[in-house]
Amino acid sequence: MGLNRYLSLLIFVGIAALHQPVFAAKAPGGFSEKELNSIKPMLRRHGLVGLSETDSKGNPTSMTLALRVKAPREIAFKTIEDPKNYYYLSTLLKENNIIQEHEGAKAWSWASRHKLFSFTGINTIALFPPRRADVAFTKSNIGSGSFTFNFYEDGKDHTIVVLSGILDVESSEWLIRFLVGGNPAMREAMNVAIGTMLIKGMKSLAERMARGKKLAKHRTRGKAGGTMRIVSSSELKRLAPLLVRGQVIITDSRSGGRLRQATVSEVVNAPAQKILDAISTPKNYQKMIKAISEVTVHDATDTEIDFSWTLGFSVFGITSRNRMTSIEQGVLLEGLEGDLKGAKWRWQIVPVEENKAVIAYHGFAHIGKSAYILQKTINREPYLEHGLMVGTNMVMLGAIRRAVE
Repeated sequence: MGLNRYLSLLIFVGIAALHQPVFAAKAPGGFSEKELNSIKPMLRRHGLVGLSETDSKGNPTSMTLALRVKAPREIAFKTIEDPKNYYYLSTLLKENNIIQEHEGAKAWSWASRHKLFSFTGINTIALFPPRRADVAFTKSNIGSGSFTFNFYEDGKDHTIVVLSGILDVESSEWLIRFLVGGNPAMREAMNVAIGTMLIKGMKSLAERMARGKKLAKHRTRGKAGGTMRIVSSSELKRLAPLLVRGQVIITDSRSGGRLRQATVSEVVNAPAQKILDAISTPKNYQKMIKAISEVTVHDATDTEIDFSWTLGFSVFGITSRNRMTSIEQGVLLEGLEGDLKGAKWRWQIVPVEENKAVIAYHGFAHIGKSAYILQKTINREPYLEHGLMVGTNMVMLGAIRRAVE
């Protein structure tokens, strides 16, 4: 049966007239049984735990995201059985039309249309209910790639869903390449942002189906942000096997589904004091972070720095006045005025050895209020609030690591 599914997918790709057929197979990344058991308590406390891996040159090789869904495994799996329902996974995927299907294998076309541009493609999926599904981006203008969804029972009424894989945006059309600017860190962040959006959408849909409600596009409500949490010593022990592999991601959500905070952690091969000095010197940020085009220090004391920065991206810019305060294990950064008013970030530095430390970078910002294009995008797809915050934290942490190592 498994061979028939893969042969069917190969035929579908031929029907779609692709020059270099790529059919769905198990994607890179993933968690071992031991790793998954180690983070299960964190999945109950937080919303999502993930991992992003790169090669020696910093190019992304895989991302893995896991969360706990309040729905039996059979229902959670149903969320991806029918591509025609993928609009309910993400409202960015409005057009989904099945081209062919046979014995658990399907090929479908999709489109995400916007005022100034559109993303389109043809994907294939191999279904192995209720435990696994393999997806391949065989032809699209956002790049080629493969993803695997694994479904694990966690008691009678809960499922742990793990999404792993990679999208090669270097094979995309010019617009995506322009947006990421040929930057490996941006490609890495883009993968995790998209994956976070999709797996959060799957959770919302599965839990809606488990309650017997009709299919509907997801919405978030209520307040966002909150008291900034740090990673505890016990959690760092649980995350240790993942930290060896790459950047570790944690997201926390509020009861209405909005983001409380996003945390990205990584092992950095540098003394803790050197890391703290780099983080605590805003006037040097432009040298470390390409997106920061201007920094002005207004006032500084031994414990506080009042400064402004401008972040220039491919299609928009953000300006904010901030206060940096020295605190235990690192620094606290707060947005006081401008596009990032109300935002908070916390750098947590945990020494491991004399020349090694774990950095946990926690953050929250009202991203939807920072720029018009982001406001329109998040209004359309609410879970990008999570994905974009995780992505920006990844880029910032990566820049600091490269500067101090």
